[in-house]
Amino acid sequence: MEFKDLTFKKKIEHIWEYYKVHILGTLLFAVIIGSWIYNAKFRPQKELFAGLAIIDYRFPDNYYDDPLYNRINEALGLEGTDSEVRIEYFYDDPSQPDFMSNMIDKFGAMLLTGDVNMMIMNEASMVEYAANDYLLDLSLVYTDEELENMEKEGMLIKTASELDSDEKYYAVSLKNSTSMTDMPGFDPGENYIGIFGAVEEWDNQKQVMDYLIR
Repeated sequence: MEFKDLTFKKKIEHIWEYYKVHILGTLLFAVIIGSWIYNAKFRPQKELFAGLAIIDYRFPDNYYDDPLYNRINEALGLEGTDSEVRIEYFYDDPSQPDFMSNMIDKFGAMLLTGDVNMMIMNEASMVEYAANDYLLDLSLVYTDEELENMEKEGMLIKTASELDSDEKYYAVSLKNSTSMTDMPGFDPGENYIGIFGAVEEWDNQKQVMDYLIR
């Protein structure tokens, strides 16, 4: 029996049987393009309040939403506004060739464009970044009394840099953080937060830091 002689139902079944891969592929492509157009035209990206990079940590794939993103933006009163704290996760995936180098390139590009202006990483990495003058001197952000109190709590990284032989404070421990304790596989006690040195106005970043270190 030729195709033209089939009933309407049989024609649909025949087309689905032989072309379902192509049909599904076309539908998926249409959904992706439609979503991109919708987000670009009707849901423009919010203004950047602060851009936070969390290094060497991958959020579990089974999390549909990022609770830390929601928590920070709610705590700072940014929900429903045109501004947001964006969070980027940078990590390695040994199963994918060149994955780490792509992550490094992305991180560097986001630093240059200002999309990332705060960093969370372990102590050794933070000291290295401070020594290479990537981080902001926290005496510009906090008072001497505030820094003294944090130093008494053992919360600060203090080191010299290539451009300044005098030791300065560059990062704060997250060991007292209550907002990051429920992140699976993340140890606040092993991580510090710092502000990128190119930031000229740091009030927004200070608000994020103040929230996360307590």
